Amino acid sequence: MSQKTGKFEARMDRFAEVIEKHIAPPLIKFGNQRHFAAIRAALIRTIPLIIVGSIPLIVTNFPVKKVQELIAPYANALNVLFAMSFGFTTLYLVISLARELSALYDNLDPTTVSIVSLASFLIAVTPIDLETNTIEVTGFSAKGMFAAFLITIFVVEFMNFAYKHNIVIRMPKAVPKNISDSFAVLVPMFLLLVFFWFLRIIIGFDIYLFIEKIVSPLMVISDTWYAALITALLLQMLWFVGIHGGSFTIWGVLYPFLLTNIAENSAAAVAGQPIPNIITEPFFYTYAIIGGVGITLPLVLMWWKSKSSLLREVSRVSLIPAIFCINEPVMFGVPIVLNPIMFLPFVFGTTLLGTIYGYVLTKIGWVSPAIIHVPWTTPPLLQPYLSTGGDWRAVIAQLILIIVVGFIWYPFAKIWEKRCIEEEAKSAH
Repeated sequence: MSQKTGKFEARMDRFAEVIEKHIAPPLIKFGNQRHFAAIRAALIRTIPLIIVGSIPLIVTNFPVKKVQELIAPYANALNVLFAMSFGFTTLYLVISLARELSALYDNLDPTTVSIVSLASFLIAVTPIDLETNTIEVTGFSAKGMFAAFLITIFVVEFMNFAYKHNIVIRMPKAVPKNISDSFAVLVPMFLLLVFFWFLRIIIGFDIYLFIEKIVSPLMVISDTWYAALITALLLQMLWFVGIHGGSFTIWGVLYPFLLTNIAENSAAAVAGQPIPNIITEPFFYTYAIIGGVGITLPLVLMWWKSKSSLLREVSRVSLIPAIFCINEPVMFGVPIVLNPIMFLPFVFGTTLLGTIYGYVLTKIGWVSPAIIHVPWTTPPLLQPYLSTGGDWRAVIAQLILIIVVGFIWYPFAKIWEKRCIEEEAKSAH
């Protein structure tokens, strides 16, 4: 190890100590709250589904045209695997979270609570359309996670309240336990299902529309720095609480405008005219979502040889997906979602910073705007080169940003790694 490297690491360690001493304690205390702890545990259980779902997504969106043409006849079949695993993540998360939360209370049966939670979620989020005999499955994807958190927590807490206050049917002791348990849950289950039915069907309250009404007015639909800033901030804040922020921002309200902007840029480039727009979908993948939302690729590399078995394994299964801009294994496996330690760097030091950085560099002419709509799974460094029509400066700019974000992640990554190592040591004993 060189002397300079040693001094740098010493400085970063001192910075980490300051964070750990003054900032981390209240955040850790908040993060240890039972609901947050249960959500983290439930998210970890979905990692296998996310990994399996990532494989067909990479294959069908491989950023080489000849490979795409070769795969095209099999794309629909491969996407079934993606849809039924990755696309149904929230559905499985309801079951996982119900199990984790019910384990906190002695009087609740995890299987029964999972059934009630799943039924409540389906009624509140995706009720059946009897006219067409169909169910809308959009809410089963990551977009429905926040609804899953709220509904499952409400169900578990209400059922615990019902059992504690004897709002159940008690059978004689001679009745077998499985029959007794089935009757005991009857009243709280009825009240919960009727409540969510009344909320969604009679009142017409839709949690998706509710969230959209909160988010949409905040979106500034134009090619400005504040539009980029608001988009990045909303993207990070929503993702941090488990909502697929991109479905409301980049691929939601803003998406038609992003497509229009890149189309105008392409036309201008062909005509030899000045490129009119900065904010396009490739712009976000060049400077804001390198390897996934939150620019988490540096974390994957940092933890490759971590002493924490969890972080090491998550890092190793995440590398290939991260190269293709898929980072759900990191988001939910570490986890970063609802992890107070990761709040500051994730929300303010990664995608938000990259968005400002990229906008300024493009505005002053140091890098070229995107003119080609390349696939979103195009790997880092190759993506900015292709999307800008071969501007090597954009490649250098992205590389610099990855290094800078790595420095920002470092102290927080070390704090979380230390905590994971301590927890694993306790579990081993």
